[in-house]
Amino acid sequence: MSKYPSEIFGYPNYVRDEQATQVRDRHWCPFVDKVCYKQSRLIDYPFGVCSVHATSKDIAVCPRRFLDRHAVFTDIALHHFKSIHDILVFPEVGLEHVGSFDFVMVKHRPMSLEIEDFAVIEFQTGQTTSTGELVKGLKAFMAGEDVTYHSYNFGVNYYDIWKRTFTQVLNKGIILENWGRKIYWVVQEPVYAYFENRYNLQQLGFSSEHSTVFALYDLQRTPERFELVATRKISSTIDDLFAAFRNNPDIPPVGKFMATLEKKISAQAQISLSLGTTSQAPTLDVKPPTASGRIRETGDEDEVSLW
Repeated sequence: MSKYPSEIFGYPNYVRDEQATQVRDRHWCPFVDKVCYKQSRLIDYPFGVCSVHATSKDIAVCPRRFLDRHAVFTDIALHHFKSIHDILVFPEVGLEHVGSFDFVMVKHRPMSLEIEDFAVIEFQTGQTTSTGELVKGLKAFMAGEDVTYHSYNFGVNYYDIWKRTFTQVLNKGIILENWGRKIYWVVQEPVYAYFENRYNLQQLGFSSEHSTVFALYDLQRTPERFELVATRKISSTIDDLFAAFRNNPDIPPVGKFMATLEKKISAQAQISLSLGTTSQAPTLDVKPPTASGRIRETGDEDEVSLW
């Protein structure tokens, strides 16, 4: 199956009109009206791939992609508050000992500072492996090539997405469930499908009583752009999600892991540490952290009034 960058600096790769060209020349992100903030050490300009084509689907790989026309916020406001009036959205709201929420949507009383209700919103997009191949696709496109006639050897890392995210779903979900409020996880259908299948969550529906909601969207191609379209809402209790997490069907057998250890003993791997030996200095170390230690990008600390 062909794999290539499908949406570049906000426009599908098949759109090369004057407006799209000007946006790309400026390395602009039309979803937030700012310069693209994604970087790669392999190029000296922003890594402006918004979506990739893989497994016959277009998959968003940048969280700003979900900010298109504020459609996600409008959809969630109508779903949760049944209104789009007297609502503010605050990005990157911190919570002690937890970290931060991507967004908090607050409904206040008209002409008042009094809060009626709020909901937390988290974004989860796709992420790639062998991303250097995707950079090759971007460079080819920016050089004028039609990348749809090539296939670049990158992948979509669904496993790593949910390995990191499921604990966040549980940790933050426990808090919101305790508060009696809702948290919406904005996810694209193909990304959620992996989560659903891996943890056998096909039985989930929607209940207004649940605090954790998966707000699902997808990208639909049109001649001019990719439309971000709401598809469905799925909800769950934290108890049900924790049970799914605990009963992960893909846990490998311990024998397989022990066989790996036996190979290391046989090879006398240099990273091993013999606790009873003091004749040489220990050679163990740990992987270095990233410069900031952060996983998510931070946004502006200002509120965004949508309505």
